[in-house]
Amino acid sequence: MKTNRKHMLAMAATFAAAGTMIPQGVSAQETINVTVLSGYTDRTAWIKNLKDFWMPEVNARLAETGNYKLNYTEAFGTVVKPRGEFEGVQRGIGQVGLVVTAFHTDKVPLSSVSYVTPFVSVDLGVTSRINDELTFSIPEMREGWEKFNLEFLGHMGAIKSYNVLSTDPIDNLDDFEGIKVSGAGLNLRWLEGLGATGVPTALPNFYQEVSSGVSDALVGWADVVGAFKLCEAAPHFLSADMGAVSNFALVANKPWFEGLPEEVQNAIREVTPLYGDRLAEVTTAGDAKGRQACVDQGGTIHELSADLRQEWADTLPNIAQEWAQAAEGNGLPGTQVLKAYMDLMREADQPIARHWDRN
Repeated sequence: MKTNRKHMLAMAATFAAAGTMIPQGVSAQETINVTVLSGYTDRTAWIKNLKDFWMPEVNARLAETGNYKLNYTEAFGTVVKPRGEFEGVQRGIGQVGLVVTAFHTDKVPLSSVSYVTPFVSVDLGVTSRINDELTFSIPEMREGWEKFNLEFLGHMGAIKSYNVLSTDPIDNLDDFEGIKVSGAGLNLRWLEGLGATGVPTALPNFYQEVSSGVSDALVGWADVVGAFKLCEAAPHFLSADMGAVSNFALVANKPWFEGLPEEVQNAIREVTPLYGDRLAEVTTAGDAKGRQACVDQGGTIHELSADLRQEWADTLPNIAQEWAQAAEGNGLPGTQVLKAYMDLMREADQPIARHWDRN
């Protein structure tokens, strides 16, 4: 039997059209493109968990209804350098980014309260959750981000506790006299009164600066020792329990975020604190691994006594109240933020060596 060619083409067109039809009552899934950026690569715990947990978990929430899906472009260690995340998201180079708050104290100073309150807590989860509670309850803290075109999503941290790694052993506080110490900026104030000179820099530069003699030591944390081989350059690890900090904020480009369907906004907001909790757990587990990595790299762990930790805390000028007063001078509720932070820490029964809002 012969089949008319025109008839076959017509049938094919009909079937093709039918294949693209969506049954009544079923909606097409909308794909939303989003570039997630950081100056750091997934060698770091914070980016690895952003990539392996936050990104797929948001889509898992969205998959429950099937209405939306985020199509991610990973821009880790590529389109911006460390410190460039703030401006990258602000300008829309990326829609979501992980910002190191210590690098932007001139723009969002109130987010740095954990950086001016050392020797208060070594519980990273508690520290980050308290900072979040403050940000969502004190309008000025959120508004600090919004005026730069950024939607604040949540605080999190990858530093269980700052410690000091040095080329020569530090056995007592007098050993800080005259040495140069690399650090991220605000944490260098934790050395005031000890006679050390701070060298502001970023984590990727620590190894080179210490090994080349630019610095004699660095303020670092155990979880990154393995990845960055810090104990090869600074083999003496002073375990000082200087304190945890919520050093990151996950932010979104505000116009982009406001243009998202409410369901997508809610999924992002729901997953962000879970990412913070997960990062705290991973970092805490990584602390022990990092100390072992230091030993494996030829380093030695030195424990600072509780008496010397207390003496260190007492020796410092009241950097927290100075910070609060500076914020007040700029029309920001620094004193309110400091008191609320310390009140919440006291409620959480943290091992506070100094009550910064009191003395």
